[in-house]
Amino acid sequence: MQDNEVLILEEIEKNPNTTQRDLSEKTGLSLGMVNLLLKKFVKKGFVKLEKLNSRSFRYILTPEGFKEKSKKTIEYMKRYYQKTLLIKQNIERIIRIYGRNRTYILFGQDKEMKEIIEGILKELNVDYITQNDITKIDDSQIILYWDIDDKEKLKEFDSQFLLGDYNI
Repeated sequence: MQDNEVLILEEIEKNPNTTQRDLSEKTGLSLGMVNLLLKKFVKKGFVKLEKLNSRSFRYILTPEGFKEKSKKTIEYMKRYYQKTLLIKQNIERIIRIYGRNRTYILFGQDKEMKEIIEGILKELNVDYITQNDITKIDDSQIILYWDIDDKEKLKEFDSQFLLGDYNI
């Protein structure tokens, strides 16, 4: 089960009268994908359908659905914590190599990852700026990035990928 699936279960728990369109908008999933997942949830017994009229349904989270949502939420939190530890280890390693008395450049679009990294840098008392315009980055700066797709863009710079195992 993916994180978006947990979001769907949470939304159904909060509002059984939610529509598939509402779920699509809140999760960023296509309407077709939401429909497919809801069918899967009904088949697995996580959600029960209650027909309101010829065109509307109420989605009811079953006890099995509550249990599954709780289990997946805990798994998500564990993955989030492990990812945070990996990022912190990589930042500490980079600081040992390049030093604390410099300003690092954060490069990446994922706001959640950026917030995690900013929190770690603040905790370690390390200066940083965010710069996603590659033309404004000077090649003497150390760039910290978290999206593997940015690797090719940054190959001309001294850049460090924060989500990888640095033993590779």
